[in-house]
Amino acid sequence: MKLPSLSRKAFPVAWQIEGALTTGRSTERTSRIANVDERRLADQRLTEALEFTEGIIAVIPDILLEMDRNGRYLKVWTKHPETLAATEQHLLGKTVNEVLPPEEAAVALRAIREADERGVSEGHTIRIVQQNGETRWFEHYIAKRPSSKPSAKTFLVVSRDITERKQAEHVLGEARTRLLTVLQTIPDMVWLKDVDGVYLLCNHAFELLIGKAESEIVGKTDFDLFGADLARFFREKDLAAISAGGVLVNEEWVTRSDNGEHILLETRKVPIIGAEGKTAATLGVSRDITELNASREKIHRMAFFDSLTNLPNRALFYERLGQLIADTASHDQLIGVMMIDLDHFKTINDTMGHPIGDELLCQVATRLNTVVGGGDTVARLGGDEFAILLASIRHREDLARIADMLLETFNEPFLLDGKEFFVSCSIGAALHPDDSTNADDLVKFADSAMYSAKRTGRGSFQFYSKELMAGAKNRLILETELRRAIERDELEVHYQPKVLLGTGMMTGSEALLRWYHTELGTVSPAQFIPIAEDTGLIVDLGRWVLREACRTAAEFNADGEPPHKVAINLSSKQFQRPDLAETIAKILDETACRPAWIEIEITESLLLDEKDETRAILSALRTMGISIAIDDFGTGYSALSYLARFPIDTLKIDRSFINSADARSAELVKAILSIARCLGQSVVAEGVETIEQAAFLVANGCDSAQGFLYSKPLPKSEIKKLPRCLKVW
Repeated sequence: MKLPSLSRKAFPVAWQIEGALTTGRSTERTSRIANVDERRLADQRLTEALEFTEGIIAVIPDILLEMDRNGRYLKVWTKHPETLAATEQHLLGKTVNEVLPPEEAAVALRAIREADERGVSEGHTIRIVQQNGETRWFEHYIAKRPSSKPSAKTFLVVSRDITERKQAEHVLGEARTRLLTVLQTIPDMVWLKDVDGVYLLCNHAFELLIGKAESEIVGKTDFDLFGADLARFFREKDLAAISAGGVLVNEEWVTRSDNGEHILLETRKVPIIGAEGKTAATLGVSRDITELNASREKIHRMAFFDSLTNLPNRALFYERLGQLIADTASHDQLIGVMMIDLDHFKTINDTMGHPIGDELLCQVATRLNTVVGGGDTVARLGGDEFAILLASIRHREDLARIADMLLETFNEPFLLDGKEFFVSCSIGAALHPDDSTNADDLVKFADSAMYSAKRTGRGSFQFYSKELMAGAKNRLILETELRRAIERDELEVHYQPKVLLGTGMMTGSEALLRWYHTELGTVSPAQFIPIAEDTGLIVDLGRWVLREACRTAAEFNADGEPPHKVAINLSSKQFQRPDLAETIAKILDETACRPAWIEIEITESLLLDEKDETRAILSALRTMGISIAIDDFGTGYSALSYLARFPIDTLKIDRSFINSADARSAELVKAILSIARCLGQSVVAEGVETIEQAAFLVANGCDSAQGFLYSKPLPKSEIKKLPRCLKVW
């Protein structure tokens, strides 16, 4: 009911009471309105929160579930209901035991219990068979649902489809399995270390190397597995590979734990770059290259060392000489180059056999090394030719002193096949920088000096000089011209008569080669015959002389007078041709020369050949009717035994015994004559120049002689004019 209006002044108290009542009603109304607004605002906020939550649920691809602690499905939110294990209606109210296979249900319940204890649980993977029969994998994240009612304990579950990740992991797992299988079967050692050098994995080959299982290696460093020095080396190479950012290759010797074998490893290390672009690990692959290294060393030795003596060969000698010249170029240090050649090595090699010759070369190499210092080089350049490189020469005299020491070592006999042999050598030397600063020139000059020493008597030493080089140049010119001498018709055969000492009757002559060069004039046999021997030209020259001499013998004997026998010298090199006997027979046939009209002269050195070939050739010639004579008897390797073993008809006493006034030489001549008589061999004295010499020979029973007393060597046309009797007293 509305109260009547009261005047404030007439009824002040009443007005106050009315005012108070009015104010109370207004305040109550205002409060009521505020509550309504708050509820409306709260409802609005709740609506907005629900809408936001529903928006999140609608956006996320995951499944959101609410479950109780028994695993009962209370609510399901998903935008892809086909991914559920069953329809939403079928799931609600059911437990995981009723929906999932036992093992998967057990995983789900274990995750719920973990969330109940800890508040959250994550990372549990469950296999779900979907409604269409497809199997997919889901990862569950579970948390307690906040609630003001302790009794209302439920759990929110986010189920995320990780099938693609699982499939990728499966593919990666299979690939890893295959990779590990390959790694376990390959012989190379494979390992992975982190940036701190801690092993992360390794294969079986690496386990065998270390002698530990992978489980004992992983987590360890090289300092736990190897010695300190080797471990430091490995660590340095790891860091170097990381620093280089690429493949780093190194080699190291290690000892296998399984058999104690010392092996050489070639290791390739490469840094593994992580997701952030930084090095995360180091991958290493080690290969046993012990056999490869042995092969490399063998190839190196084959390329730079002599296989017989193990000395440096020509290539390594020149390499060291060139390097030494380069190193000493700035301060003119003296360098000595020596060339050493064995004297008469070919004779030993041919007569005793190549195995004995090889043994001699090995013993020579040993002796040379005993004289030369450790910083110097002894090399075998080929055959019986050795070279010495001396780097510590202070004076020219040092070379001479070392050469004397080398020659002295050859004074001791070599023991070969149980027998003692004395072998000499010839040495030539050149000096850097005095003679040359060029490696090729130094070797050439030393070689020239060595050949000069050999020509002057062997067993000697000689320095290089410009005069020697000039002589070598002349020798080369002679060799070149000698090769053309036959085709230029510059050669001629002269004949020196051979007479019976008692009657002076000429019984034959010796064919001697002469060379008349159109520009050089008369070239002495002492000059060109050694060149022909050394170069092998003596074979062609000897064949030409043989043909000319046989043709001359046929002419000399054409009139039927007492036979005129022509003696022809054959070189030992001609006897190296297996067809020598056939060649001589062919020439005899071509020239219509009878075998009885010629005599073959050989040197004593040829008879040292114990091989059957030489004896067979001489026997074949003897059977043909050709007589055999030993030229210069007494100056070579005199061994009386060969006089009985070989078919020898005549001994020719060397002129050095005839021309000597020494009583000993006279006695030697008598001894030779006595031996010849005992063996039924005839004797010819060479170089008879005086009547006294002839009388001495007659008095001691010598058969024949030749020399300037009777005639010098003459051309064929002139010797025909000589009388048959050349008696001088």
